[in-house]
Amino acid sequence: MNITRVIGRCALVMLVLATAACVHRPGLTPPANLREHQQQVQAIGDWQLSGKLGIRTAEDSGSASLKWVQQTASYQLNLAGPLGQKRMIISGQPGNVRLEQTGEPAQEAKTPEALIKKQLGWTLPVTQLAYWVRGVPAPKGRITRLEQNDAGLIAQLQQGDWLITYSNYRDQTFNGKTLALPGKITAEYQDVRLILAIRQWQLGPQQ
Repeated sequence: MNITRVIGRCALVMLVLATAACVHRPGLTPPANLREHQQQVQAIGDWQLSGKLGIRTAEDSGSASLKWVQQTASYQLNLAGPLGQKRMIISGQPGNVRLEQTGEPAQEAKTPEALIKKQLGWTLPVTQLAYWVRGVPAPKGRITRLEQNDAGLIAQLQQGDWLITYSNYRDQTFNGKTLALPGKITAEYQDVRLILAIRQWQLGPQQ
């Protein structure tokens, strides 16, 4: 399969992420309580991240730059790749998700899961990604594994069919509070492996 097609189609899968083992970084502020930490992170409705997304399947691999802007229930994911050759925008809100890709007609569906099913033929719990990417379990979905690192943060999470590994946590400040968020996330499902290296977090409304 052509790598451009892998990124073009599997970038949707990106609504399902990836990483490597978790390390307690010097200067990281440990949460007093993991549940309290998760509640504080989930309470932040507006946030954005930028970084690089790598995708590996049994047939091919590639990478793309990613900017994810979340505004409560609305979101936009902007991907450029592979190697800047293609651009994809996934925007959504409750009841409607739209996929725009260079050189192809726009696609719409009621949910991101339905859109991925339509494009890839897979059933993926993509709504959970907005939680997973911040280092917290999704509210729905059976957790079969949860391991914490030395700082008390999640090192590895198995929820549903996906295994998510976290590393490179960094302190972020929001409303005077210091919260540790992951800098690298790896998600694996069957022969799909997604790796997100986060370059920058911004918590709160866009400036």
